[in-house]
Amino acid sequence: MKIDLEGVGHRLETIRTVLHLPKGEFAKSFGVDPSSYSKIIKGEKPLLAEAAFQISEQWGVTMDYIYRGRLLGLPEGFAEDLRKFNATSHL
Repeated sequence: MKIDLEGVGHRLETIRTVLHLPKGEFAKSFGVDPSSYSKIIKGEKPLLAEAAFQISEQWGVTMDYIYRGRLLGLPEGFAEDLRKFNATSHL
């Protein structure tokens, strides 16, 4: 089974948008330069596990959500924000 890179990119953009952060600021928060972040969200470059771990630790988002899209284990308020965003999003 392969990681869905486009799905990971979509979920990163969802997280960033729910957090109300500019792309560059969000990328830097987990040690990625804006150019690499752009490639990651397009599915052209994988998100390294170390970066996903930093996102998980800093923003309270599970790695399971980042890589698989599973909401189980997320803080309820954040999970609800993600559900609402996904219901209205056109990303």
